[in-house]
Amino acid sequence: MQQYRRGENGKPLPPRADRFYKLDDDWYFTVRGGKTFGPFACREEAEKAVENFLNPLKRYSGNVRPFGSLRARRWRNAHKF
Repeated sequence: MQQYRRGENGKPLPPRADRFYKLDDDWYFTVRGGKTFGPFACREEAEKAVENFLNPLKRYSGNVRPFGSLRARRWRNAHKF
């Protein structure tokens, strides 16, 4: 079921493309701007990767600032999609 985005209430929903697609045996996902990420072995892996891509701070809690320090930048560079 599609949901309204900000500013769309009361208007007809525009057509939306599925973020995930499969080529041969590999799964991919796209983000705004046409950038594609993949390949992933299954759709579930692609869904986890897109969740991490769209909400990188969701995994962290408390006083952790994952993108502020040199150590965090090194970790981020080592864990690129």
